[in-house]
Amino acid sequence: MKKTVLFLTLILAIAFVGSAFASKNVLEFAGGKQGKVTFDGKAHFEKVKDCGKCHKGDGAFPMKKPGAEGAAKITAPHKAGEFCGKCHDGKTAFDVTKADSCAKCHKK
Repeated sequence: MKKTVLFLTLILAIAFVGSAFASKNVLEFAGGKQGKVTFDGKAHFEKVKDCGKCHKGDGAFPMKKPGAEGAAKITAPHKAGEFCGKCHDGKTAFDVTKADSCAKCHKK
């Protein structure tokens, strides 16, 4: 019984620590002429509460290192339903295809 409780406690601790670290990622991308883009993983996690929504199955961003085969390479112009546009569609969040949305992510 003690081993089972210890094992379950360990599994829960790993799960919570893993998601805490993952949700604090801040990534920067060059962003081209529009200016760099800073992606705040914690802010997105606080809204969605589910890393798998973007990183598993048909999510927008598979868990791959940048530059690795199959890693996301976001290009312009942004398209509805691709990458950020899967959620930033004007319904779930602001629409990345609208010209007045650029400054919400791109900073010069």
